[in-house]
Amino acid sequence: MKKLLTLLLICCSTAVMAQMQAAQKIIPDYTHETQIKSTPVKIWRVVRDLPQVKDYSNGTIKEVNIRTVGETRYRDLVFTDGHKRTDEIEQVHEQYKFFVFHVLDPLPAGITKAIVTALVESSATNDDMAVVRWSIILEGDKSARKPLVETLSAEIGNYEAGLKKLLE
Repeated sequence: MKKLLTLLLICCSTAVMAQMQAAQKIIPDYTHETQIKSTPVKIWRVVRDLPQVKDYSNGTIKEVNIRTVGETRYRDLVFTDGHKRTDEIEQVHEQYKFFVFHVLDPLPAGITKAIVTALVESSATNDDMAVVRWSIILEGDKSARKPLVETLSAEIGNYEAGLKKLLE
């Protein structure tokens, strides 16, 4: 009986160790915090309405098409400079006001995954302000990351300016 309990304890501790090792800290390639003079609820209503990205893109998005294939939602964008992009909408989390999309096509050579997140929350220091926390997480070659971070961070800058124009 003692050997059986020891074996069971070893198996359980090995399984727990394997699960603990699987958790990794993800460090974004880019983070940005936007302060907007509005409430989190008002900002979230705009961000969660996926076609409305055109309205708060500060003039950089010309067309938006949201489509669903099976359980997956996609966002096809046409930018005013003529280039196109398809994003997979991974999460639009109502309770936590959290939005996540993956850039699918085109992905630059050397990049295997590009994730953009936006989290809307109350400001800790000002009741009249809300905060949108943006992040970009990339996987792939380090040398290929910088140009994509620059492109996506400029896009986020347009979203920031557009949200402020729309809501302040």
